[in-house]
Amino acid sequence: MAFHKAGQGAIECCSGSTARTLSGQGATEYLIMLAAILIIALVALALLGFFPGISSDAKVSQSASYWRSEAKPLSILEHQVTAGGEMTLVLLNVDASGTIRLKNVTVGDTFNDSFGATGFRFGPGEQRTIRIFDLEGGDAGTMYEFPLNFTYVSVNGVTTTQYGVKTLVGKYS
Repeated sequence: MAFHKAGQGAIECCSGSTARTLSGQGATEYLIMLAAILIIALVALALLGFFPGISSDAKVSQSASYWRSEAKPLSILEHQVTAGGEMTLVLLNVDASGTIRLKNVTVGDTFNDSFGATGFRFGPGEQRTIRIFDLEGGDAGTMYEFPLNFTYVSVNGVTTTQYGVKTLVGKYS
C-alpha cells in the first residue's frame, strides 16, 4: 500500500486497482488548534478582569491567601464587613518570638481606630476577634476593598507598622 500527498491536506491511497482520497485530517487538526487557542484566550481575559464575576472571585481568593499565609506578624483568618460598615476581623499572631500589642488599625485613607495605651495583646499563636465600626458601607453582596495597616509594639518594645501588601477584599454581608 503506497501513500502520496495529493494536495491541500488530502492523502491519496493507492492499493491495486482502487484509489481513494483520504481528506479531513488537516481540517480537524486546524479546528482542534483553534479551539485550544480560544480557550486560552478566554481564560486570559477572565483573569485580566473582563468578566466581572470571575475576576472578583479571583481577587477575593488572592486577598484571603495573602492575609492568611504571607502577612506577618498579624494574619487575618476571617473577615466580614456588614452593609452598615461594621468590620469583624479574626487576627492571629504568627510571630513565635513573643507577645505583641496591637495599638492601631488603619483602614483605607480615612479611618483610623486606636486601642488606647493597653491595646490588644497577642501571645504567640494566639487569635483574637476585633470589631471596627463606622466604615464605609455598601449593598449586601457587593464587593469591598480596603487597604489595611496594623501598628503594634513588638516584643522588644519597638513600635512598628505592618503595611498590607494586598488589600482586604470581600463581599458585604
